[in-house]
Amino acid sequence: MAKSTALPTKETVPRFLRASTAPAYLGMCREEFNKTVRPNVRELPIGKQGVAFDRHELDQWADAYIERMAIEKQTDQDNNPPRSGRQGAKQWREKQCRASTRGTGFGTSTKSSEVADFKKALEQARGKKPSST
Repeated sequence: MAKSTALPTKETVPRFLRASTAPAYLGMCREEFNKTVRPNVRELPIGKQGVAFDRHELDQWADAYIERMAIEKQTDQDNNPPRSGRQGAKQWREKQCRASTRGTGFGTSTKSSEVADFKKALEQARGKKPSST
């Protein structure tokens, strides 16, 4: 018996991709494909109205796009730092608080309008509530 020369894949990817499936092949929407990719690759006619793109040419475009647009990461940077403050991780708040350093104490407002508003709200809270009848 002769051995099969077919690749052992579940599904064969066609060489020519129709215009309706080419954006999904690259993982993008049709609008982005038409704006970013289509002007840079050749179109092939299929039948009377069909348009296709060469999968190899799309792969070459994708490789060039990656080289141009990829964001390089620092190699010594830990991309998965621990979520808690344990295990020697830095504190989550590293920046200094922007609080005023004037001579006021905790809970002391420096705006007279805030003090008046607070006193008014406090009086209303201590006063009698209106009856529901």
